Amino acid sequence: MFDKLLGKWRGQSHDQQRPRTAPNDRSAYPSMPDMPKVRPEMANFDVVDGILVATALQARLIGMDSADLVETILAEVDSNGEVSNVIVDLENIEFMDSTSLGMLVFLNNRLQIIEGRLVVVNAAATLEQMFKITQLDRMLPVCRDVMKAVAILNRAHAA
Repeated sequence: MFDKLLGKWRGQSHDQQRPRTAPNDRSAYPSMPDMPKVRPEMANFDVVDGILVATALQARLIGMDSADLVETILAEVDSNGEVSNVIVDLENIEFMDSTSLGMLVFLNNRLQIIEGRLVVVNAAATLEQMFKITQLDRMLPVCRDVMKAVAILNRAHAA
């Protein structure tokens, strides 16, 4: 029943519905976006005082690019077994969409699982305003520079 409703919602008649496939087989759904991938060209990474600093390199962070960035950051955290706190430096980002905000929340939640924290730094004035409007600044600290973020994370770790 649900498949029929979903088919009608997609504008398909019952006989045009896609065949059932295995859960990971994406061939029956060509319009479905790809899974996030690790793309090292999306960010530069440094470790400052035991904290991973990820500097995003693109000017616009939208759609799947934000998922790829988060996947790349998580892969870097995983490869560097001693790091659990992350600073995301947005100095190059001029525009972010709502997907990117959601991906930052997702990254924060994943870091909390390993008892880590996320801090955002160098957000442009428009992005900082977006963090305030969405009240995301209550969940994620937003700082002007990396060293202030390092101090916040070290203070939280010491407590």
